[in-house]
Amino acid sequence: MIDINNQYTLMKRRIDTEVVRHFFNGTLVDEIDKLPIKIIPKDRVPSRCCIYKERALVRYRILSLMGIDLNNNDDELKPLSKYFEEVMEEGEPKLPLLTTITSGCYGCPKDQYRISDACRGCFARPCMANCPKDAIVFLNGQAHIQEDRCIRCGKCMEVCPFHAVVHIPVPCEEACPVGAIKKNEQGFVEVDHSKCIGCGKCVRSCPFGAIAERSELFHVLKMLKSEKKVVAMIAPAIEGQFPGSLGQIKSALKKAGFDEVFEVAEGAEVTSIKEGEELLEKIQEKKGYMTTSCCSSYMELIKKHLPFLSERYSSTLSPMAYSAEICRKKYPDAYNVFIGPCLAKRVEAARYDNIDGVITFEELAAIFMAQDIDVQQMEKDDMGVVDNFVDCREYAVTGGVAGCVLNRVEDPSSIRVMKIDGLDKKTVRLMNTWQKKAPDVDLVEVMTCQGGCIAGPGVIVKPQVALRLREKLRNS
Repeated sequence: MIDINNQYTLMKRRIDTEVVRHFFNGTLVDEIDKLPIKIIPKDRVPSRCCIYKERALVRYRILSLMGIDLNNNDDELKPLSKYFEEVMEEGEPKLPLLTTITSGCYGCPKDQYRISDACRGCFARPCMANCPKDAIVFLNGQAHIQEDRCIRCGKCMEVCPFHAVVHIPVPCEEACPVGAIKKNEQGFVEVDHSKCIGCGKCVRSCPFGAIAERSELFHVLKMLKSEKKVVAMIAPAIEGQFPGSLGQIKSALKKAGFDEVFEVAEGAEVTSIKEGEELLEKIQEKKGYMTTSCCSSYMELIKKHLPFLSERYSSTLSPMAYSAEICRKKYPDAYNVFIGPCLAKRVEAARYDNIDGVITFEELAAIFMAQDIDVQQMEKDDMGVVDNFVDCREYAVTGGVAGCVLNRVEDPSSIRVMKIDGLDKKTVRLMNTWQKKAPDVDLVEVMTCQGGCIAGPGVIVKPQVALRLREKLRNS
């Protein structure tokens, strides 16, 4: 995936902030059609072919922010203001989760291997000797790959002593762990929603911003403007995303319009207790290994690609689901909004009536910036009694889920744990082998994002930065 700090991310955040600012100021219907021109003025040096294409892509970003399915509802003659009026009258956005911006896709060449000028035409020629399809030939002392024979296995790259073989991937296709991203006959990207697990790796990987989430932000903004109470259910990964403590984040959320703030770590405690009980039961009955159930993308992976694991994953609900149950009982007349780093949580949330909206940390940051809320300058709000679930804040990092489960069982040292730290094509193939040979462990913790939820597609800082900030805030 491309680094989180890049020109596209900065542009996206500026667009989001401008849109949200006008929403809160009550000027969006009058200003929204001007935003592409305001953001991409005529004197700007374009990164793409021209400023008109860049303005078009700003328009598409605003549409995806409003939850519009660009693949089935892209009327170029309809002004953004009209779309906005329709969105304000409609209910919550529907699935599928992702949409594609065809004009933003630059038709990347197919995945391929090429020989660079670093090739020395060596006598050993391990590339030619190891190619299973005899696709390597030597012309004028230089290796060449015959494209019609190449199966893109990468063996030539592995054995070249000069590192002269270069792999040129299609970033979104390479990032997708389940083969849900392909190019159509016109060479533009398409998402196969029947395969997609909502991990968001394609969104984070596309350097052109051609794959976008159909956001729920406007749905949540309408809640904040309503007279009904709104509860912010904050995922454990929020700690370290903003330059302030959890108490300061709570204050910032209330200033932004949320009436109550609930830590999903409290729901994670329920998950940990129940998964611990379920794990011990499986061990006693010698039913084999159990996998965790908190990662929404992993649940989608089982449903769509590894159905044999449906008998192995915990039947316990996720922390988000238990948090929503607690909030509904505590605030029966309020909207419950989950705020986290994950796109797939929207897919999970659609199954529960207790969850009224889902936004990412990135979208929350747009709300803060639009209202000039500086988390670091906020007074610390009281987080209440957290002793029972303070360790569940570690659900945000790899190993945290298993650790919390083990903290709630007798003799945790006797339980054998395996950690799947990030899903990719290789790990999915590995897990598929478990049909024939089960792993010799008791508990398998699965994190779709390497490093845990702090590396999700909706975060706003690098995972290593978030870890340092979490540690710093706890020690201050």
